[in-house]
Amino acid sequence: IENVVTSFAPRPKKAWWQSENGVEHVSIQLDLEAEFHFTHLIMTFKTFRPAAMLVERSADFGHTWKVYRYFAYDCAASFPHVPHGPPRRIDDVVCESRYSDIEPSTEGEVIYRVLDPAIPIQDPYGPAIQSETQWVNHPRLNLDWEQEGRNLQGRAAGKLQFWGSHPTRKGAVSRVWFCTGGVLACLCCGGAEPSPCTARLCTATCVGAEPPQLRTAQPGHMQPRAREPNHAQPWASAVCGLWCRMPCRGGVPAGCDCNAHARGCDFAMAVLLATGNTSGAVCDGCQHNTMGRRCHLCKPFYYKDPTKDLRDPTVCRACNCDPEGSLDGGLCDSADDPARGLIAGQCRCKEHVAGPRCDRCKPGFFGLSADNPQGCQGCQCDPRGTVADGSRCDPVSGECFCKRLVTGRSCNQCLPEHWGLSHDLPGCRPCDCDVGGARNNLCAMGTGQCQCRSHVIGRQCEQVETGFYRINLDHYTYEAEDARLHQGSVVEREPPRDRPASWTGTGFARMLEGGWVEFHVNDVPFSTEYDVVIRYEPQHPEAWQEVGLKVLRPSPVSASSPCGNTIPADDQL
Repeated sequence: IENVVTSFAPRPKKAWWQSENGVEHVSIQLDLEAEFHFTHLIMTFKTFRPAAMLVERSADFGHTWKVYRYFAYDCAASFPHVPHGPPRRIDDVVCESRYSDIEPSTEGEVIYRVLDPAIPIQDPYGPAIQSETQWVNHPRLNLDWEQEGRNLQGRAAGKLQFWGSHPTRKGAVSRVWFCTGGVLACLCCGGAEPSPCTARLCTATCVGAEPPQLRTAQPGHMQPRAREPNHAQPWASAVCGLWCRMPCRGGVPAGCDCNAHARGCDFAMAVLLATGNTSGAVCDGCQHNTMGRRCHLCKPFYYKDPTKDLRDPTVCRACNCDPEGSLDGGLCDSADDPARGLIAGQCRCKEHVAGPRCDRCKPGFFGLSADNPQGCQGCQCDPRGTVADGSRCDPVSGECFCKRLVTGRSCNQCLPEHWGLSHDLPGCRPCDCDVGGARNNLCAMGTGQCQCRSHVIGRQCEQVETGFYRINLDHYTYEAEDARLHQGSVVEREPPRDRPASWTGTGFARMLEGGWVEFHVNDVPFSTEYDVVIRYEPQHPEAWQEVGLKVLRPSPVSASSPCGNTIPADDQL
């Protein structure tokens, strides 16, 4: 069509396109020069609305066409093979009559919505919806101005209003006005407000792949500068039917804030919505052990060094946590977060594990193991026999640290010749069995009972049964004053009354240097081992230089005697 009226403002209803008088069938095809995401079509007619009309679209610049909707006063007559009635699905192609009546005679509207609000949509991002709202570069309208049964003379006039937007950008619609054959389209990027062709360029940014079309502006239209794609916003609109493009920064498309850890990014609608339509850019292929949509986080098992800039290639350092004692196999705090109590690089230990690297058991636990969800197991120590220094057992072997007189892996046994495990400092007490009444110095650990000889009783075997008596160890006593003396004399002495006497017998024998005493032993009941004990009190300030003892036997020792292994040197002491 020709003779396009392009100025709608300030009084848009005073300007319209007008068809040739007397022509009933008119086809209007608009070249949008670029591709648009088509969602709505609104037409306002200066005179009567057409008796029949169809809306078509082309996404390949006029090579192929697809019908959106049929409109007719009598659908059965005008389009006999097209279903009549409201659509049930988004992609249903039907014929409607509600916009083809003869009334009103002026300013009647024809409205077509690609996404009918009466039809429920399960997935607005699904391929079926995308197919219906896909990029359109050539809309075409075929109109039949004749209203059946009426002779409507005069020229028909109409005004077309297209609504284009990204289908997921609710509330941020770019309005596109078409009048006659001219294009006054503004397809701005990122949901920005459209800029009039006579005012300024679209200042928003573009996202995704390269724009499908970048054409030269027609005479009378502004030519936008070539700009690089921006991945922070979805494709939305461009100025005067052309695509706006933003410059690159450091080899990375504008809008990609990857902190120097990636060279590209993609657009994600979910991210855009989650950020309140701030940015939908998601960095692609984060390097240097980073991750996140802006490569601003460290990967698991790495943490952000607080002393380095976020753009530093070495900002993410490996966690130094023992995987056996750390939670999540050695995961550490990825960054400082005082509100959450996180410290960059800090290892999170299992319940019974301690240390900066979570590599040792807490006091009272042992056996660090990755298979143990608590890290270590508790020490199995008897508190009565364990030292009280906080470390109850060896953290590796689990052996308990025992008190001085206690033994055993769990410190639950007394050392030999000790008994009475208790909380006392040494842990146990000596058996102290009587040397004469007990067979040895061993006793029961619980009661301390010694192993007594026959007719001996008491814990220490220090008592005899009734009807028996015991002799002293020095029962066989031989007094020097009764012996044969050489160079000596007998001195009788009265025992003191205020203290025990230090001698036995009637007194003692005073011997001079070089003298000797001869004892006659004739009452030993049987041959066995005996100890000879000589008690004397020197009268000289200095000790004797030499004291000799010689045993004189009445006869040679028999080989079959208990003393048969005695040699002559044994009798010289």
